[in-house]
Amino acid sequence: MSKQLPPSRLSVAFDVPDGHGVIEVAGDAGGSLLLLAGDPVFLEAGDGCGSMGQLAARAGAGGPGLCEVKYLTEWLSAPGLVPDPRTGRVEPPDPECLRPLLSLLAPGRYVMKAEVAPDHLLVVHPRALQVHRWYADEELALVATDAWPPRDHRAVRGYRDRIRAGGGLPALVALFPAPDSPVGYLLDGHYKLAAYQQAAARPLIIRLTPQVPRPFRRDDLDRARAAFSDSTPRHQDDALGRVLSFMWAQSV
Repeated sequence: MSKQLPPSRLSVAFDVPDGHGVIEVAGDAGGSLLLLAGDPVFLEAGDGCGSMGQLAARAGAGGPGLCEVKYLTEWLSAPGLVPDPRTGRVEPPDPECLRPLLSLLAPGRYVMKAEVAPDHLLVVHPRALQVHRWYADEELALVATDAWPPRDHRAVRGYRDRIRAGGGLPALVALFPAPDSPVGYLLDGHYKLAAYQQAAARPLIIRLTPQVPRPFRRDDLDRARAAFSDSTPRHQDDALGRVLSFMWAQSV
């Protein structure tokens, strides 16, 4: 895995030449699919009903979950990243620290940056075969890819107490389809995010983004139509159907 550090150190570009493709994101700031082990599992996009309308959806039960395909070290619990108190920006870590996770990504070139989340952060957790809709009043939305809220309350309290004590901040890791996307997929850090919320603090987020957004593939969308459908006729506003049709029109 090779990397190139810009002089500003506000971001770091790195290559994943031998990624396993277990975690992959397709799309751009207008909408995206998260694929796990090749299967479409999560979707997010504008709902087509206005400039502020957003939606997220989750495939049905039986598909892979992120907890089943990821592997991270304890490094993320205390990565030693220190935000600038004025800007909230953080010098990004060495990609080698995240190698267990990065090796699961699709091969390609990525950009990493780290920063404290904006004041207005929304956590989106669509249920299986359901559509979660919201208005994009927040500066950033994170799609939870694991159980939300987390069930291990003891772990959440441990992180919360550490955050309140002012020690080393734990880091979340989120994958974004494009640099300007307002929505990302939370790959790791659900306990930490819940702890930040309990401590009324803004979380530290490591953002991963493909340097060149990956376009939708038609075979992905064919499987997505089946994965996100419950076989129930949609007589009312079919926002999800419109989104999938739009993605199909943009596919290759």
